[in-house]
Amino acid sequence: MRWKTNVIIKYFFSVEITREQLNERLSWSLDQKIDHTLVTIENALSYSDNNAYVSFSGGKDSTILLYLARIIKPDIKAVFFNTTNEFPEIYQFIKDSEGITTINPNTNLRKVIDKCGFPLVSKEQAQYIREVRSAKSQKAIDKRMNGWVNTKTGEQTTLGKISNKWQHLINAPFDVSEKCCFYLKKQPAIKFEKENKLLPIIGTSVSESKMRLLKYYHTGCNAFDLKRPASYPLSIWNDTDKWNFIRENRIPYSGIYDKGKTQTGCMLCGFGCWKRDNFDFIKQNYPKHFEIGMSYKNNGVTYADAITFALEKGQTAIPFPNE
Repeated sequence: MRWKTNVIIKYFFSVEITREQLNERLSWSLDQKIDHTLVTIENALSYSDNNAYVSFSGGKDSTILLYLARIIKPDIKAVFFNTTNEFPEIYQFIKDSEGITTINPNTNLRKVIDKCGFPLVSKEQAQYIREVRSAKSQKAIDKRMNGWVNTKTGEQTTLGKISNKWQHLINAPFDVSEKCCFYLKKQPAIKFEKENKLLPIIGTSVSESKMRLLKYYHTGCNAFDLKRPASYPLSIWNDTDKWNFIRENRIPYSGIYDKGKTQTGCMLCGFGCWKRDNFDFIKQNYPKHFEIGMSYKNNGVTYADAITFALEKGQTAIPFPNE
């Protein structure tokens, strides 16, 4: 291997990262990012007295993360939190991988949708819509309808605002919520971490969402000062880095990518539904899964009809493929 394994611990606690520092890190070579990732994992293991685990989803990111973590600690625990909503190829890859512990939730997607609502648009937008629908104060509503005000400049920002094109979902005849992520993955993970006193090492990147980008500015790769401490060693990697690393090291990966998927995640997730590609992919490749998932209901409205309502009222020209 070209990179170093006798890494030096450079920092221990969360640090503020500037935009310039992040841009510099994003521009690093793959070898530099590998070294940085190994440093980050070493820090996480040192901070936790080796009481850490890799959150393993079966996707390419966590596959890379586990490969690197086991260079440093070959017996590190890897845990798959089964959302009950994964692609068949992910389940097969989990089954074929060595040393993976599976944790199952005490519910499933159908029940969460029935109780909480549909996961539509994005995690952030779904949360904001849910908060407005359940808000008890006008101040809370104004914050989500108009965005935050910069207390230093008095300037109105769009941070925390429901996008204009999705505000019609506030009055939808069904609930919209991001809670499926909490009940199917986050809650079981937190329970596992508390019971086993383990620090999670997670393979997410800043390029995946605005929320992860903002978190990185406040913590860097090791977010030890948060209420739920965690390590994010792949924060500065991009997809080109990931695929180059997989190919150069001939690392096995899930067959879902060979079908054309660029990201995995929950199979029937409605975040990004306006792009249509995920549901088109499912309908074409897994018609039975598609049929069952689109029949899930909240307030008597099916998932298919909820997506159609969201897209039509959102003034998109892309029809939902329910014909």
